[in-house]
Amino acid sequence: MSSVRIVAVIPARMASSRFPGKPLVTVRELPMIEHVRRRALLCRRFCDVVVATCDREIAETVERSGGTWLMTSPSHPGATDRVAEAMRRLDCTHVVNVQGDELLVLPGDLERMVCAMEAEPTVPVWNAVAPIEDEATLRDPSVVKCALSVAGRVLFCARNLSAWAAGLREGFQPIRWVVGVLGYRRDVLERYGNLPRTPLEQAEGVDQSRILEHDILLRAVEFRKAYPGLNEPRELALIERLLEDDPVQAAVLEEIIEGWPAPLSM
Repeated sequence: MSSVRIVAVIPARMASSRFPGKPLVTVRELPMIEHVRRRALLCRRFCDVVVATCDREIAETVERSGGTWLMTSPSHPGATDRVAEAMRRLDCTHVVNVQGDELLVLPGDLERMVCAMEAEPTVPVWNAVAPIEDEATLRDPSVVKCALSVAGRVLFCARNLSAWAAGLREGFQPIRWVVGVLGYRRDVLERYGNLPRTPLEQAEGVDQSRILEHDILLRAVEFRKAYPGLNEPRELALIERLLEDDPVQAAVLEEIIEGWPAPLSM
């Protein structure tokens, strides 16, 4: 619907506890933040794509490539708080938070998120989810998992659900991999920053827990496949292999490198 204006905001900061400086780590000729930004631009359904950061190095990298950035406070406890600050300076009705470490996110999956939001613009919050393919993922703390209701509502999120593996249905149903792509109605995101941090949010460092603990509806949007984000240095090798061996990833990589305009000079 024409009255819906959806902006993509990519939060990024240098001071990651598990991988300091990761937004500027070079992967296949590009810093990670540029992988994410260019993939969001390829979706072509966003009114704008903006990087929200508190670090001058990230802003300068984005600017050299012709991108848009907004400087935000360095004191935010989570990525969603950073996105909420950036949104106040943007003309939009809804925001999609594309986490800055989701460098393998597919433009077609981002389109799924936009379509879901346009179809039900009154839903408060959406979160991308994908199937879990192996038991190791259930215990991997780098991967946030969630449980879904029969109507596709997120019931809770956690980092380790390995204790449930034996009792789950085929395909580990109804557990899903939580992808770092969330959609917000503007008024809900404005309110998010004023909500007190909650016990489960602080215990596991999962932004979605603040939403759920404050009884806000979190609707799942199914992506076709989950790809790992870059959370720790050990994951670089896996991401490099996927960019080489996965034909879908290889095609997107070629488009964002070979088919992209030359960087701007500073």
